[in-house]
Amino acid sequence: MSTARIDELARSLGRPLDAARRDALDRFGALVRTWNARLDLTAAREERAMTEVLFADAMVMADRTLVPEGASVIDVGSGAGAPALPFALLRPDVTLTMVEPLRKRVAFLRTVIGSLDLASRVRAVEGRVEPGNASALGAHDVASARATFAPEVWLETGLALAPSCLVFTAGEPPTTAASARLTHRESYTLPWSGAPRVLARFERS
Repeated sequence: MSTARIDELARSLGRPLDAARRDALDRFGALVRTWNARLDLTAAREERAMTEVLFADAMVMADRTLVPEGASVIDVGSGAGAPALPFALLRPDVTLTMVEPLRKRVAFLRTVIGSLDLASRVRAVEGRVEPGNASALGAHDVASARATFAPEVWLETGLALAPSCLVFTAGEPPTTAASARLTHRESYTLPWSGAPRVLARFERS
């Protein structure tokens, strides 16, 4: 993908980037492309599709109404690192823990962390979070996951990990349980695929 394509995506979402952040995202994209042939990190191959998959959700997630200034974030099922690593590049004020069960993908995530000079505030942990067993992974302010659990399952699991939880959906966010309240939502459309997206923030009641 090109920096021009990243800029085009950012403008379409109403979230323009400065040159430093755009170039950092491009470096991450280059690492994904290099490793993708070996690890099959993402099914997206065409430039626009990969740009959407890697960066669109991260650009929306970077909004401070969704993740407050200086927050500690835990991302579950990080896979190829999106949206968590691009989000961390866009938000240098946050700290990030990524939890991923597959060792080869953890090796990739750690390579990216080192290559992009993120080691002081980002780490990748090999492990698995199961519903009903959100075990001790340290204290965090916000929990995030994309396509790891069904939205209703993730809402309960995420709020066991942190007092605030981000839920990505293709439509309406899950119905709030008695233990959760919806505090913010962003609706957006991916510019090239036309896919609808919703990112909702829930907090413990």
